[in-house]
Amino acid sequence: MKYITRVMRLTLVLSVALNPIICWANPTSIKENEFLDMDITQLMQITITSVSKKEQSLSDAAAAIYVITQEDIHRSGVTSIPEALRLAPGVQVARINSNNWAVTSRGLANGQFSNKLLVLIDGRTAYTPSFSGTYWDMQTTLLEDIDRIEVIRGPGATVWGANAVNGVINIITKKSSDTRGGLLTAATGNVDEFLGGIRYGGKLGTSTDGRVYITYSKRDSFDLLTDGSDANDDWDSLAGGFRLDGELAHESSWSLQGDIYSNDENQIVAPYLTPTPPFVSQNKSELDAKGGNILGRFEKNLTNGAFKFQAYFDYFDRDESIIEQTFKTSDIELQYERKIYETHDFTLGLGYRFIDASAGVSFTLSAEPTSRDDHLYSGFIQDEITLLPEELWLTLGTKWEHNEFTGNELQPSGRIMWQPRKNQSYWASVSRAVRTPSIIERTGNIKLGFDPSLLPASPFVSVAANDQFDSEELIAYEAGFRWAPTDEIFFDIAIFYNDYEELLGGSPAPTPTNPTQIQFANNVEGRTYGFEFVTEWNPQKWLGFTFLYSYLHLDFEPATIFGDSSQAIILEGNAPQHQASLRTKIDFLNNWQANLWLRYVSELDATSGVAQMLGIEVDEYLECDINLSWRPTDNFELMAVGQNLLDSSHLEFVSALFTPPAEVERSFYIKARYAF
Repeated sequence: MKYITRVMRLTLVLSVALNPIICWANPTSIKENEFLDMDITQLMQITITSVSKKEQSLSDAAAAIYVITQEDIHRSGVTSIPEALRLAPGVQVARINSNNWAVTSRGLANGQFSNKLLVLIDGRTAYTPSFSGTYWDMQTTLLEDIDRIEVIRGPGATVWGANAVNGVINIITKKSSDTRGGLLTAATGNVDEFLGGIRYGGKLGTSTDGRVYITYSKRDSFDLLTDGSDANDDWDSLAGGFRLDGELAHESSWSLQGDIYSNDENQIVAPYLTPTPPFVSQNKSELDAKGGNILGRFEKNLTNGAFKFQAYFDYFDRDESIIEQTFKTSDIELQYERKIYETHDFTLGLGYRFIDASAGVSFTLSAEPTSRDDHLYSGFIQDEITLLPEELWLTLGTKWEHNEFTGNELQPSGRIMWQPRKNQSYWASVSRAVRTPSIIERTGNIKLGFDPSLLPASPFVSVAANDQFDSEELIAYEAGFRWAPTDEIFFDIAIFYNDYEELLGGSPAPTPTNPTQIQFANNVEGRTYGFEFVTEWNPQKWLGFTFLYSYLHLDFEPATIFGDSSQAIILEGNAPQHQASLRTKIDFLNNWQANLWLRYVSELDATSGVAQMLGIEVDEYLECDINLSWRPTDNFELMAVGQNLLDSSHLEFVSALFTPPAEVERSFYIKARYAF
């Protein structure tokens, strides 16, 4: 952490010190995104990297992928990364309270601790080994620095590895050369009380660019569903970072970037369990989350291929009333691309990850041992075979990983792409993916609730670790079609069928002192199927529409626990069967923009065991966001935003553990951006 801070300070000092002698570009205008002036057919050629871990156009990707551009993020008016993910089809985003979100792809096992979606930021995994998922409140990247978010629905395990089961979210920030000059943003509203950021960048030499940023947010609390009282979930976040990019001789490039952040949050823990009377209560407490990272990358173009090297270090510390977690992750990756005989395009990769983990346990949640070291070794090979030049391709590949819990894992896939004519493509794929066990499942113990009828034995219902808990498995079948018949309209449809085995469930594991104890077990299986539809229509340069629709059906068959099949009910009930959204963008009077966003989510019958026990169902909802922006000059913009306007408040999700249900409120804010 000290090293990261020193590098950031050094970068800022260099930027200021060298300013008189380096050649700065003109101040960045507000309109700084390359996607703004593209028509539909040009957008199909956007370069992406997430599907094959190499550069390719969107139209050539044999996967269900959607690109959220910087323009989409800005025009939507969202204020956080998880809220931006609502812009993609097939992704379920539900806000649990002011500082927690539930995010998953294609519906399976959503919640605060959703664990089948791999999230990356510039190639660094935003991954928490304790539960194999992502804490969204700790992802504090300045939104204006995001170039695009590539969202893959479906497995990406062949190149990205374990936990890329239901999808991959790859958040890619802008190069330093695209952020020269300064940018100042400030917003204030009733829920987002203050959102602000400053970024400054420029050339540091003939072949090097750099930038630094600082961002701060302060958000108000929501109200509890039960009685409308304060949910005590207000929070603030402070973050900063830097990025350097340079060009070397012989078609080589490098980059170095880092971030540090600190969150101060309030929370209510309910139920809060204690070993002495009253045994169960409600606890209002503080949550402290901090961390940082530093990442370096080197790339070299070869005659018929490319070589890439990446390494990063990530520090994560989260201290709350039920557990304290600290993780230090070191990761190294090598990748080599080679084209052979014009018909085979090979990509090979090797990786190593070391995780130093420790936990401060509580009465509610414990782990043995409290500290551990984990090593992950991986490699992948992929071959894109040209069957018909510029028309038909077959891609075969597999990922091998060795982890501490389950040993060796293979995750193969096969994909085929057919492009019979320009701007029209068909694709299909078959993939295997796994979600490897988390630390909690293998070594932890969680007390879920209090049952006085169990006295004088232990009155606490708990779930115990299982040192034989195995990987969850998926075989996924997908197909899709993309077509842009004109420069003004675009269609994209993807269908899927997922076959899951060895999913997380529970089995009785009574002890003399705890007769109701349950143990983690791989005893759930099931199937999901559905489709996602996207159409974009820009009838005029000043007018555009984007319509998304997702359909999802889930069918699970668990082994019963004491005759209880609640796990299947929860898995089937915590994902909406229907999701739809319509975004409208209007440019008028040269310097005015209006944006309308309608969102529909169908009901959730049982988001968690807590919701089922309390009889809480999440009703279907239709919401509307509207914003209006004015740009009197190229360098200044003023925006007024209204969010969730159709209801004063609504419920989106009920968390599985320790978080009482809260309602998402109607909100307003005003934001100013100034480029200099």
